Amino acid sequence: MTTMNWRTINIDLLDPESPANFSTATLSPAVSSVSTAEVQNLSSQIKQLLRGGDGEGALRGALENPPYGGDAAAKEIHLATVVEILQSIKQSEMSPILNRIYNSDGGIEALDVLMKYLCEL
Repeated sequence: MTTMNWRTINIDLLDPESPANFSTATLSPAVSSVSTAEVQNLSSQIKQLLRGGDGEGALRGALENPPYGGDAAAKEIHLATVVEILQSIKQSEMSPILNRIYNSDGGIEALDVLMKYLCEL
């Protein structure tokens, strides 16, 4: 009689609900591609808001439209836009702006995007 080393059996393969039995590629959302020209257009619109004195609107616009499907140049342009917005907002105005964004529809997702940009710096 042959003995089997039971410690080498991968029991996850026997479980039908195990992540080893389905593709994890289905867990990530589909992302549409974004061109650099579209990001530059969005950046100019956001900077127009910023020049008009609407820092909150500019920040909200930048955070609600991240270029997930863009190339490296598009992402770099958008990062520079977000940094410019953050630098233009006064420190005393930042907390109230972030609270208003947080309490709005989609605010939590927008602040998650902001944290991704802050970690990028």
